Amino acid sequence: MMRRCWAALAVSLLLAMGVVPVAYAEVAAHPRLLLDAVKLGQLRQRAQANDPAWLAVRQKCDGYGPVEWPDGNDYPGDNGIGEGYQGDGYFAAIANIGLCYRVAQTADPARAQAYGAKGVDVLVHMSAPAGDPHAPDPLRNAGYGIRFFGVGMALGFDWLYEAMSPSERTRVYTALDRWIDAFESGGFGRNHPQGNYFAGYYATKALAALATEGDDPRAPAQWADFTGRVHERFVQPYYTANLAGGGWPEGQQYGPLATFNMLLPVVAAKTAKGIDLVHGSAPFEFASGAATWYLNNVWPSLRRVDDRGTMRVRPEPAAAPVPVITQLAGMLPVWGDPQAPAFHRFAREVRAANPGTSPDGLWSEFLFWDPNAPEADYRTGPLASYARGMEMASVRSSWDTNATMGSLKAGPYTNNPDSSEELFDSGSLAVARGNQPFLVNATGQLFRGSAAPDDFVYNDNFGSASTRGLYNVFYTASPTPTGQGTKTRADGARTRLSAFDAAQDYVFMRASRLEDMYPRGSAAPAISSWTREVVYLRPNLFVVHDRTATADPAVGQWMRFHFAGAPTRVADPAPGVSRYDIAGGGSVSTVLPAGHQEQVTPTVFGGSDVSRIDVKPSAAAASNQWLTVVDAGGTAQASRVSVLEGAVQGALLASPDGTSAVLNPIGDTPTTPIRYRLPAGTTRNVITGLAPDTSFAVTTRADADGVIVEVTPGTGPRTTQAGVLGFTTNENCQASPGGGVFVSKPFPARSGTFGASWEVTPQTATADGAVGLAPAATTRWSGLAAIVRFGANGTIDARDGSGYPASSVRYAAGVTYRVRVEVDVPGQRYSVWVQAPGTAEVLLARSYRFRTEQQTATSLAASVVASDGDRVQACGFTVRP
Repeated sequence: MMRRCWAALAVSLLLAMGVVPVAYAEVAAHPRLLLDAVKLGQLRQRAQANDPAWLAVRQKCDGYGPVEWPDGNDYPGDNGIGEGYQGDGYFAAIANIGLCYRVAQTADPARAQAYGAKGVDVLVHMSAPAGDPHAPDPLRNAGYGIRFFGVGMALGFDWLYEAMSPSERTRVYTALDRWIDAFESGGFGRNHPQGNYFAGYYATKALAALATEGDDPRAPAQWADFTGRVHERFVQPYYTANLAGGGWPEGQQYGPLATFNMLLPVVAAKTAKGIDLVHGSAPFEFASGAATWYLNNVWPSLRRVDDRGTMRVRPEPAAAPVPVITQLAGMLPVWGDPQAPAFHRFAREVRAANPGTSPDGLWSEFLFWDPNAPEADYRTGPLASYARGMEMASVRSSWDTNATMGSLKAGPYTNNPDSSEELFDSGSLAVARGNQPFLVNATGQLFRGSAAPDDFVYNDNFGSASTRGLYNVFYTASPTPTGQGTKTRADGARTRLSAFDAAQDYVFMRASRLEDMYPRGSAAPAISSWTREVVYLRPNLFVVHDRTATADPAVGQWMRFHFAGAPTRVADPAPGVSRYDIAGGGSVSTVLPAGHQEQVTPTVFGGSDVSRIDVKPSAAAASNQWLTVVDAGGTAQASRVSVLEGAVQGALLASPDGTSAVLNPIGDTPTTPIRYRLPAGTTRNVITGLAPDTSFAVTTRADADGVIVEVTPGTGPRTTQAGVLGFTTNENCQASPGGGVFVSKPFPARSGTFGASWEVTPQTATADGAVGLAPAATTRWSGLAAIVRFGANGTIDARDGSGYPASSVRYAAGVTYRVRVEVDVPGQRYSVWVQAPGTAEVLLARSYRFRTEQQTATSLAASVVASDGDRVQACGFTVRP
């Protein structure tokens, strides 16, 4: 109490001296919470036009019946208003009625008067003073109800201000002070800024101070305490470190309302005082991150959302959270978020996929959803996202509603450890296709079954025989109890997503220091290291590479995966590789450890479709390499890459979408050179763990068994900042190493009109090489008729008679370009189109003349690759017709 008195005195002294801190900017007139003159005017215009959302909330307000005390009937019939669950019934009513009152004041004063009287009646019932037999204990259930009583009374005080008498205002702000004081002295989670309890307090503290300023003598000090201590020194630093990219660690059972409560002060500070908490000197990145997270973690079907964390609702534990997505669509423009138009389009489509609004959410629907807001196409955005802080990566094959989606959680514990709602799945991968779960978060998927799994899930996580065994992570048999603990960054956890590399045809993710999440108790750790790398190959393939080390080689250890559907062992796709097809679609193949064994549990809990596969090494070892292919399409055949040289290993994947090879280091960094054999044909190659931003020379050589690929340091494609090298190989390739070397490949002579194309990869941005067509094999430039050059100046151009007209089409090192030519041999002319990855074809040359020396050629019969400078490779040469 003494601290608050001094805070109030300090504020008074500053104001007396004419010094107005930012935190004490002049407050607007009522209404000031979430509503300003512009917003209220827009709502009134929509009401005048009989907007359906207004008619719905007005009808609800018109129909309200008597109000019950908190110790009365919580759920009265006949449209009565009761407490509901710890105040949620009051909150819905006061928000609906308060908004009706404000909107109707100008157009329908008689209705507004009735709404005001009803709203004040609700506030009186909510604000029973201490000692009143009707008054609930603010610390009932450790303060859970502040999220409804506190936020509801603050909104009601502001929105119904003129309808209250002075004594009623005093009654309400006194009750608000009592709720805030009680929580600050004994509320659950009051000393940790991440949790659904704290979120309700956070919103109440800010909204109460803003709403009651000018009436409650304590309000200025409460606002100063909110901005200076609660937000700036408590919430903002923690959320910057742990939740800048959005998400809610407790899961989407609590997440939507908790996220909403964490954002209410942002909007209220803007409407009440013009203060921008999002873009201040210490930005509150969570506000925008929350929207980005929902955009990327709602399932492709738009009907479900990520189902990690605590779940309790059956039969659908993680329905797409339409209310908070709608609220975010209305909030983003308040702080000028550039993603607002795209998010609004996303919200519209989520709403369309999940029709119907709860009557309790009618006020929110009318306030936050503007059907005429500007929109942009969110589907042009990236197909991969990294949520910094929670360290969660999300990937998808496309924005189609039947697309494949995956998510990898790789951060330390960020929820209040005393809450333990976050659960224990750092390093876990989950995959869905459309609306169909595949590789599942078992603690969510179990609630989609026919039997209630609440006790089963709780006991496995917290019971006396707990194993925390429901996660797609690494396990050891000791120490017991098994599974992960609640280690946070403050505890020294280094667990993080150390690499996130989103390329056009793959996404690379690396979860590092996962060992820090073990053990649960104080026993000596058994796991000395665990790194998980995931390479996602669109559309359906996830190659999971794990490197583990244990302190005791003899300790039992296994890698665990859960699926939606029973696994069926099918024929091994290759020696040493096992495969299970999952009921409902998809497959999983284990490539490593060598000689591995599987233990299959068809159903982990009666009435559910959740199955389990445990992969175990064949022999005791302190270090193990694990390689697993998760195929959401179920069409890929996996085998081991035949490595001839270098400390790498990998999976070869043959599917209708093409052949891919993914190679991972055996240690932290692979040695070079790397040599391995691939089958004949075109193969997409991804090699991880190389030195970042470094050039490598890639050469291929056909032999009797396929193609030998060699990767060595040198001139060629560069690795990404994450140390990933991606390239395509093809035995149908011609490559000039440079230095004036010509490589010719014959084809049946063409003497009329025809087309041809190559996939050309210059290994530097100043290659000074070319592809072309000639009457016969040649070793000189004058022997070519049609020439497409990757010039020393970084542009792609074509020969026209005696020279190369200037071109503005630029190229980059290591990028593969499709070059297409259409040739008219009788006319001695040709046209050229060039296509970079992910872009449309560009016309480079129209009706250019053959090179001067070849303008008498009557046929063309050779494809030529040549370079005076650096290496140029051309693959997949085709001639048509």
